[in-house]
Amino acid sequence: MKLKGRHVILSLVLLISGFLISFNYQYTNSDSRVIQLSDQEWEKDYYYRQQLINLEEKNFELRNELENKRQDIQQIETELGQQEEDTSDYVEQKKQLQMLTGELPIKGKGMQVTLRDADYIPSEANANQYIVHERHIQLVLNELFSAGAKAISINGQRIFKDSFIVCTGPVITVDGSKYPAPFTISAIGNQETLETSLNLTNGVVDILVGDNIEVTMEEMDRIEMKARVN
Repeated sequence: MKLKGRHVILSLVLLISGFLISFNYQYTNSDSRVIQLSDQEWEKDYYYRQQLINLEEKNFELRNELENKRQDIQQIETELGQQEEDTSDYVEQKKQLQMLTGELPIKGKGMQVTLRDADYIPSEANANQYIVHERHIQLVLNELFSAGAKAISINGQRIFKDSFIVCTGPVITVDGSKYPAPFTISAIGNQETLETSLNLTNGVVDILVGDNIEVTMEEMDRIEMKARVN
């Protein structure tokens, strides 16, 4: 009985071992068939992989192109901003020039110079030597312009580059309009410079006083002059 039992046990071991070997062989063959690819499948795999690589390269190129475009746009925006700033400066410069030429009104600080005929004229003297003449007014105008005056008016009438001033007895004519004395000359500009220029030794004020003209000067915080009427 014992010998027979050993044969049974040995038979069972061999049977189980054979089963395991057979199962493992079948599993291995089955797994190899799943992993193994045909030539056609390899070609498809290679094709798709190559397409993926091409797409990644194209994507990289597009991202670089996009970044370059962004930089170009930023540069253009910067240039446009500079152009707008330059245009604004040009507009302001044009405005300043138009105010100087009289195409636009102008206002600012400045000086006011008033010329009056002499209060006392000796009976034996020539009265013509004690009144304000065209040359006196022109002397003041020239000095004010030389001192940097931006705009000048006489008795409220603005003077332009082509204005004409004519003396007719006790009155002067400015561009066809007549004004009696006293004559108030207003100038927009640096007050200190204008006053210093007029008061130079042997300058304008000394000449006027020597010609018996009464001269008064006053600093003005606000002087307004209208634009030229065409």
